[in-house]
Amino acid sequence: MNLVLQLALSFLGVAFFSIGGASALIPEFHRQIVGVHGWLSDSDFAHMVALAQVAPGPNMLIVSLIGYRVAGVPGLLASTLAIVGPPSVIAFSVGRVLGRLQEARWLAAVKTGLAPVVVGLMLASGLITAQAANHSAVAWGLTGASAIFMYAVKRNPLWVIGGGALVGVAASRAGLI
Repeated sequence: MNLVLQLALSFLGVAFFSIGGASALIPEFHRQIVGVHGWLSDSDFAHMVALAQVAPGPNMLIVSLIGYRVAGVPGLLASTLAIVGPPSVIAFSVGRVLGRLQEARWLAAVKTGLAPVVVGLMLASGLITAQAANHSAVAWGLTGASAIFMYAVKRNPLWVIGGGALVGVAASRAGLI
């Protein structure tokens, strides 16, 4: 099968359960792209995730980056359309229906139940990305320190990014990574 079509079908399948956005889908992206198809290595996948997270714009940028890396511009276009198209149509349709049902008690219960699911998906995303990216004690230490810093100190994430870059340079010069 054509690589661009395979790429589009992989993301199209994921698009239909994109509750929580791209961050919550990273485990499935990893499974498809690295595990099932072998289009990227763990390390390449982790770099794509990191780049998508630090770049301005939507987190869904990860899909475009993967599409481009795997199949060039046609892969970028096919992946992006496959992941954005179906949820857009579904969101528009559900939004119209929800407007009429906002007083329904069952809807409040569904929303309450989905919130922890999204959080769980995002935690799984972080763990899978950490496993793909962290290959040294220094990297695991940076991951833990970053999480603690963001949770406890509640400062701008640029502090974590800058600190991580400095530690990475120092660890590299010391031969630790």
